[in-house]
Amino acid sequence: MRTPTPGLGLFLSTAALSLLTTPAHATFGDTPGVRALGMGGALRAAATGDAGPALNPSGMALVHTYVAEAAYQYARLDAAHTTHFSIVDSTSASTIAGGLYYTYLTATPGPGVKRSGHEAGVSLALPMGERFSLGGTMKYASATAASGQDTKGFTFDAGATLRPASMLSFGVVGYNLKNLQDPRFAQAVGGGLALNPVSDFLVAVDVVQELSTPPAGRDKAFSLMAGAEYVFAKAASLRAGGGRDGWRQSEYVSGGLSLLSEIGALDISVGHDLSGSRQETFLGVSARLFVPSP
Repeated sequence: MRTPTPGLGLFLSTAALSLLTTPAHATFGDTPGVRALGMGGALRAAATGDAGPALNPSGMALVHTYVAEAAYQYARLDAAHTTHFSIVDSTSASTIAGGLYYTYLTATPGPGVKRSGHEAGVSLALPMGERFSLGGTMKYASATAASGQDTKGFTFDAGATLRPASMLSFGVVGYNLKNLQDPRFAQAVGGGLALNPVSDFLVAVDVVQELSTPPAGRDKAFSLMAGAEYVFAKAASLRAGGGRDGWRQSEYVSGGLSLLSEIGALDISVGHDLSGSRQETFLGVSARLFVPSP
């Protein structure tokens, strides 16, 4: 599933997903976050909490929250394991929201073949009034591959979110805007809309377009994803989604469940390809801690 995030933080959203597989299949980061994974990767217009650094940093300013998250995601075919930690705080009196994250990924796609990578970043979001916010993420990426292609360097994402009405928001974001000259960290642009007709129900639709020159043998990737989430009595939430991943050239479906409380949440999501030459399966679990505002 990819909802891409090109780069670990990006799942280049839904796209966002073949973890450190051959460059023809995907970018470095195939995972959008556990909640977004359950919604097909579509949260760029409602990227609150940990979804902000991963999908659209400007979304951190949408709600006042202080959340710490630890997550793990697994991709079956590539034996890929992703561990992720983040803290997002949007409770500051200055109205600036900030986030920190670290992601480590390792994959063993074949006998004697091992690939790994790290990504760490700092995100900031600034509300420009009640309906518009800007955000950016500065990140350091390091990736190794059996082919000997090692990449290290700084790059950044930048995004904006517009909320013309309380029930409707739009988001746009650019990923890896400093070109690292590595298809695992593809430059891309994404956008989406989110509709919140009632407080407990969210629908989101996103697109992601690759900007980098792709590896030989494929065109620039275009991904389309959509998902929905419903919260039951503030105690549990169900998610479902799907779309078309242009990096993996496959259609996919996904779903997820969260158990909620005033102090935190436990999340699980799964995704599975329905087509393509390599039908990957993804599993994600996370624990979130809601820190009381001072």
